[in-house]
Amino acid sequence: MQYAITYSVDEYDSNGFLKPSLWLWLSWLFLAKAWIVFIVASASRTMSTKLLSLIYPVPDSLYLGLLVGLPVVILAWAISLRTPERVWLNKILSFGRSYTIAVVSVQFVITLYHLSLTLWQFNWSDALTLLGLVWLLIYLSHSQRVKDTFTTPNLV
Repeated sequence: MQYAITYSVDEYDSNGFLKPSLWLWLSWLFLAKAWIVFIVASASRTMSTKLLSLIYPVPDSLYLGLLVGLPVVILAWAISLRTPERVWLNKILSFGRSYTIAVVSVQFVITLYHLSLTLWQFNWSDALTLLGLVWLLIYLSHSQRVKDTFTTPNLV
């Protein structure tokens, strides 16, 4: 027999939707790291080229990271727009967990490709990225809270 998990009233927004947990927000930030680096580099005009070349030595990696991270940025923005009247948005956001898992999988493949370009030489950046992506994949696939976050409640 499976018991329903209940959450406190504070964990729901004013429209009755379960808010994303802190871990899910941190996961989205990790997946959108190319956007964060791009914004920080754009803000510091004097250090932008040095910062970008330090974090993304291959310029195509930044552009690919921006492209892959875009669905996560849109998802994180759109989740705050859920209301019972926006049925179409709720339907799209019900696949948010699947979208996030897909982005994790693509970033995992990109990191492996980057490692193959460097002839599998160890570096901490790629090692921590792979570790974070594996942890994130396990978290997204096993967390009941994540599943419930993207479930549209029966609001009558």
